[in-house]
Amino acid sequence: MKRLIFSILLMIFVLPMMAQSARDFIRMGNKAYREKQYDKAETMYLKSIAKAPTFEGYYNLGNAYVMQMKDSTAFENYKKADSIGTNDPLRKARNFHNMGNIWYAQGMAASRQQGGNAVSAFQRAVEFYKSSLRCNPEDDETRYNLAMAQHQLKKNQDQQNQNGGGGNDDKNKDKQDQDKQQQKQDQQKQDQQKKDEDKQQQQQQPQPEQKKDEMSDQAAEQLLNSAQQDEKGVQRKVNKHQNNRRRSLEKDW
Repeated sequence: MKRLIFSILLMIFVLPMMAQSARDFIRMGNKAYREKQYDKAETMYLKSIAKAPTFEGYYNLGNAYVMQMKDSTAFENYKKADSIGTNDPLRKARNFHNMGNIWYAQGMAASRQQGGNAVSAFQRAVEFYKSSLRCNPEDDETRYNLAMAQHQLKKNQDQQNQNGGGGNDDKNKDKQDQDKQQQKQDQQKQDQQKKDEDKQQQQQQPQPEQKKDEMSDQAAEQLLNSAQQDEKGVQRKVNKHQNNRRRSLEKDW
């Protein structure tokens, strides 16, 4: 009797579960997802993948993780969905779109944090949005998200360039201190060089006092020569006068 009851229960509860296909679990997961029971949806999608890994299974599982704020895990499942692939370009575009959304969100978070690498995150977001548009060029939502990602990318690149590569205030402060120190050293070097040049110019130019002395010596020498010439002239005049006188006296004798 007990065995009969156990067999009946097995047929009612267990065998139907065993008989359910991967597609059945996806349907149950989708129902739970619409009812916002994201943890239950996650369980159903995992069971579907255990039965048969499919693009849809991984894609839907990624969505369930996103709704539970598990972006990193969601991204890994989107990657697995992409590796399996699908013949539906719209689904493929949606998968890339969601991957872009994850990187865009990470970029926005990084831009609000000191030292965050927002540029890298926005670059990846741009790449995935472009991949999405290649699959579905008519998706206005993706086109809008791409424009926003490109805007944020340029904005953060400009900020990074202004901060000298940016990210860290301490590094920027250290760089500013180094620049100031270098400027101070350059200014000291220029001042010393100017002093050396001024000193060299002073050495090359004759000093006023030395010129005055040289002129005094020359003048003294000229005066001395002139005095000697005058003395010789006077002596000649005296001698002449004496001779004349002698001759005069002699003449008078």
